[in-house]
Amino acid sequence: MNRYNKDSFYFSITENQWCWKQTSTGKIFKAKTKTELLNIKEKEFIGSGNYKRVYDLGKDYISTEEFGKIAEIGSKEYVSLLLKRGTTPLKDYDNKIGGQGIHRPENRRKKGLLFIECLNKSKIEFDRILNQYNTKVWVFKNVNNERIKIFKNHWKKT
Repeated sequence: MNRYNKDSFYFSITENQWCWKQTSTGKIFKAKTKTELLNIKEKEFIGSGNYKRVYDLGKDYISTEEFGKIAEIGSKEYVSLLLKRGTTPLKDYDNKIGGQGIHRPENRRKKGLLFIECLNKSKIEFDRILNQYNTKVWVFKNVNNERIKIFKNHWKKT
């Protein structure tokens, strides 16, 4: 019987290595030291589970979650959806966003375009960048109290 440590690692006496079994796939990772194995676990798997990720975006950017809160428009998922709908070309809309169904792609895209228009009017920039987990995330730049106030005024009119 294997004894697991706080990182869910165990030492295999027969292989003389530290091991970690990823429960979701059943795959076993091995390394000579706990530090090496922890690096593998952190690099490959921390941040990909069903828990809140912490992104280091740098001082110039704010996240969709933070923007949604200060602009009082909704969750990070809603803000990301608006950006995605507003930036996806109509010709790609059905394939990328699931524009099939009763609603026409133009109608679904309209709110996203209005959102981007409000950002432009308030001179708040947005972009997609790679975070420390090597995944692309939406971010906002040039956000301050005055620009948020301008954004809110335009957003309320939509």
